[in-house]
Amino acid sequence: MAEAAAEGKEDRNTEASPAPAGPPGTLRDRYLVRSNQPLPELSMPNSEAFACEDKRDPGRRLYALICAPTMPPRVNVMRALKGVNIVGLQQMVEWGPMTWPPLGRQCMTVIYERPAGGRLMQNFKEPFPRIDEYVISKKLIEPMIAVMKDFGARGVTHRAIRPTNFFYMDEGAERLALGDCVSTPPAYDQALVFETIESGMCHPMARGSGTYSDDLYSLGVTVIFALLGRNPVASMDDETMLRTKIQDGSYSMLVRDERLPLPLIEVLRGLLLDDADQRWDLDALDMWVQGRRLSPLQQKQEKRAARGFPFQGREYFNCRELAAAMAKNWDLAVPPVLEGKLELWLRRAIEDKERAQAVADVVRMAVTATADKKAVTDVTLAKVLMMLDPAAPIRYKGFGSMPDGLGGALATAMAQKSDTRMVTEIIMREVPKLWFESQGERSLDYSSMESNYKEMRSYLTQSGMGFGIERCLYEMNDSLPCQSSLLGEEYVVELKDLLPALSSVGTKQGNAKRWPVDRHVAAFMGARARSDIDRNLTNIADQDPGQALMALFNLLAVFQYRLGPESLPGLAAWMGALAQPVIASYHSREKRKELEKEIPKLVRKGSIVEMYSLLDDPNSREKDSQEFAWAQAQYQAAEDEIKRVLTDEEDREKEADRIGKQTAAVTGILIGMVTVTIVVVLTVW
Repeated sequence: MAEAAAEGKEDRNTEASPAPAGPPGTLRDRYLVRSNQPLPELSMPNSEAFACEDKRDPGRRLYALICAPTMPPRVNVMRALKGVNIVGLQQMVEWGPMTWPPLGRQCMTVIYERPAGGRLMQNFKEPFPRIDEYVISKKLIEPMIAVMKDFGARGVTHRAIRPTNFFYMDEGAERLALGDCVSTPPAYDQALVFETIESGMCHPMARGSGTYSDDLYSLGVTVIFALLGRNPVASMDDETMLRTKIQDGSYSMLVRDERLPLPLIEVLRGLLLDDADQRWDLDALDMWVQGRRLSPLQQKQEKRAARGFPFQGREYFNCRELAAAMAKNWDLAVPPVLEGKLELWLRRAIEDKERAQAVADVVRMAVTATADKKAVTDVTLAKVLMMLDPAAPIRYKGFGSMPDGLGGALATAMAQKSDTRMVTEIIMREVPKLWFESQGERSLDYSSMESNYKEMRSYLTQSGMGFGIERCLYEMNDSLPCQSSLLGEEYVVELKDLLPALSSVGTKQGNAKRWPVDRHVAAFMGARARSDIDRNLTNIADQDPGQALMALFNLLAVFQYRLGPESLPGLAAWMGALAQPVIASYHSREKRKELEKEIPKLVRKGSIVEMYSLLDDPNSREKDSQEFAWAQAQYQAAEDEIKRVLTDEEDREKEADRIGKQTAAVTGILIGMVTVTIVVVLTVW
């Protein structure tokens, strides 16, 4: 499960594992990353740390995190945090793709200031020096308020607040700073204990960016760890932990019989409230730091049933517990729902007639449906679970995701070459729409997201290049680099970098018969272009090779004109080698020869724009069409003349034959008459 995996990862970070020796990587021609000097004490669960040197300032203490190629990093957060200098946050000095010698490919690299001390907590199993109750506010809570306020102003969340991600920036272990949050998808590295109930129900790659409330919850758990100097739930597995959170509340699960300082109980209860609407916000936390007492809040308990609902050998006494159990045992949950047992329990044990009737209506529609029974059943169960627990994430066939987490789930699945059918099913069967509808008054908050999912569904119904699952991938992950195998080692995050990368590839591999565009490149273009290029993408799939190639020339020319650079020799050579079908579309032999002579000149200039203008010049096209039409007319006239001549010759032959026959007949008659006359005369004589 998530926490066990995270614990294992954190444990590995404490052990030195030698990295392959090799030359250093260089970022921005300035920062040298030493591949033979790993820093396991600074590594993250899914990104390794290495020594780093600033060539302009060799004495500066820095280190680099090399992001795993199979993990989509949070580039949008990198843009927001670069150079930000806050007391409670490690400063991000630089970031960007860099060729990493040990892997022989480009990897996203993040440069941070290097701590002089160690981690607050090395791993989740071993105890660590606790922070005294009298200094924890000044040392941990107050700096985190400043960090979160700054994050809020920038419109981003951290989603990686945990004791193993805090570092002492000074040798005296006085200044704590929060570490990396960009090298993996949001909350991917988080153990379940640091996540809210709703986030804990999700697959780690589908937790989404969340809100500031999620970060405040993580801070509350971190404060408890820091006060105790250990993990109070180290013996719990994830399933038990989530169930205990639901039954008893997060605060009770973490504290149990522990003795916490009385002044801190109020703030911890406020931060660990499981109802996000009641949980303390930054203003409340700020007031507490300033010494203002707030009204005590009690955990809101869900209504308990008069009798439990039996399921898989256990009895469940509230809807949230039961929904969580059914979500984990998908196929086994179908019979009691379709047979009406759940409706009966809601009506009699919970005494919630309105919810019972809603479940009955959904089940009735599923039973009478004539469409794919399995699909209808799965969607029905997903909807029923939303009725039982509206605050829970989207749950479908055992997979849990926050509404903004499906993009990260899809990106991770495709990067790891695993199955993407779960995500496509969720989108195609409009499960997110059901979730939005289940939110009641809050559904308006998700209107734009609902519209986006509708658009994703339309892309999935189109199979052409530039659409399908690849288009959804880039539309749902606006900072994901292009995943095309055409790009090789190139790491392309922004559209302006795509053509130079293709040109570089074209220069290395020479003129190839393969197009410089595949499904990923086309989808990346469609998602990143500021204007609508879907018509051009559709035309790329034209059955006529010349028309399809001209559509591609058009796309590349538009991007070069708008984004530059002026010269793309590698890409121009690549396209020039493919241009024959377009040249062949001209009828004039002279024009073809002219184009074949001019194309190499433009290839040397590296101008796709001029190549496109030359190949698709309207005047030349019109002239060629007119001359071809004139040539066709002349040819037709010649054909008609030949036919006429041939027809006239045939007529003359027929007339000559007729006259010949008539002449022969008359001559024969005359000869006969003369012969008869001679015979008669001779007879008389």
